[in-house]
Amino acid sequence: MESRGAFADRIRLQLISRYHGANVEVDQARFALHVTGSGLDLILPLAPLFHACERQPDRVPVLIGEYVTSVEHQLTPRPAVALSTSRLLWCVRNDRFLGSHGRVGDLLRAPVGADLTAFVAEELPGSIMRGVPREEWASQGMSDEDVRRTASANTVERFEPLVGRIARTDRIPADGWRVASDSLFQGSLLMAPRVLAALAERAGGEVLLGVPDRGAVLALPAGLPSADRFQRRVLKEWREAMNPCSRELLITDGGGLRALSRRSRTSAPVVLPWLAE
Repeated sequence: MESRGAFADRIRLQLISRYHGANVEVDQARFALHVTGSGLDLILPLAPLFHACERQPDRVPVLIGEYVTSVEHQLTPRPAVALSTSRLLWCVRNDRFLGSHGRVGDLLRAPVGADLTAFVAEELPGSIMRGVPREEWASQGMSDEDVRRTASANTVERFEPLVGRIARTDRIPADGWRVASDSLFQGSLLMAPRVLAALAERAGGEVLLGVPDRGAVLALPAGLPSADRFQRRVLKEWREAMNPCSRELLITDGGGLRALSRRSRTSAPVVLPWLAE
């Protein structure tokens, strides 16, 4: 199997040859490709594909071909459309993702916890999301507070069905819940207060949360015996994610969110705070 650097360059050349309007650069630190161009600015992680090729060396050409085809919708620029307030949502991503975008200062942002930040984005047809710069809503006579209220209301409405589903759950699985029905905005449920309240009420106390992939949220009642393994579960999903988001842990009592510190690889075993209560 070729080195990571050679593998990344191989995929870069594949994308350049197929999508001529895209500028593709290798991000060695994240083992990913940074794609920019007209209407494009995205990060394509390569670790899941690389590991799949390692496991199935006889299928490498097929796996690469499938991968290149699978990102087609992300690499197709969309024509500019007028801002629609009905499509505004809070989008949750890690701070590194935001830092890779040159106009991050133009986005309306809100801290979530740990390395996660929410920003106002517009959902577009074709499973496309774009951060909305301030100039677009200002040109429509809207204030930051107007946009904040609109995005919050839309986000609450989007996840309202989940509130009922949580309340009707007859049992809590030993490994908690895994919510993965929204490939772009799943982490946005952290910006839906009624969902957090429903989780805490059903759990009868605090709930641990993780967003290892942009399309998956893990939740586990902190009082369960399996809580001490939750950190490892989040880390495993983050490492294997096609679109990794965060390996950090959050905790909610239903009224808010706060970050939990991860143990370092060299630290001695400790009793996690919620197990000592």
